Amino acid sequence: MARQWWNQPITIECRQVGRYVTINSTERAFHYMLQEWVGEETGEIFEAAKQALLDAREGNVSVDDARSAFLAAAQEAGIFFFKPS
Repeated sequence: MARQWWNQPITIECRQVGRYVTINSTERAFHYMLQEWVGEETGEIFEAAKQALLDAREGNVSVDDARSAFLAAAQEAGIFFFKPS
């Protein structure tokens, strides 16, 4: 299956202090949630975001909806991110 690129990448902080990564695809967002997530790895919004990213890979959720779910989880966790306006 082809990589699901995002039209608007997000630059987000990661576990290493002062380091940021750019998330530009559904697959990269899922990897970030599993390996680099800074905040709590629990909660309804966190789990919903992971599921949305998986569902997007299966074609059951739009890439934009998965991206929005990812941003909602990051915001709830207090993870600092930049996104294009």
